Amino acid sequence: MEMTQNRIRIVDVADTLGLSSMASKESNPSLTTIHQEANLRAKTAIECLEAMRDGTEYKPQIVLPVDLIKRESTRKL
Repeated sequence: MEMTQNRIRIVDVADTLGLSSMASKESNPSLTTIHQEANLRAKTAIECLEAMRDGTEYKPQIVLPVDLIKRESTRKL
């Protein structure tokens, strides 16, 4: 990455956020991510699909909880 080769620290010029925690700890700097329970997301999707299939009422918009996992890629305010 050009920023790394030029010794520019990403956290000094931009805050970076990811949506998956899988590789976030291995990145340099470690990536701040938004975590959402995959099991809950899958269960909710299946319930919605089953309701569509059965012709029963379902919510067209669903908001699921998330957690912000702060790591080195964002500055502290």
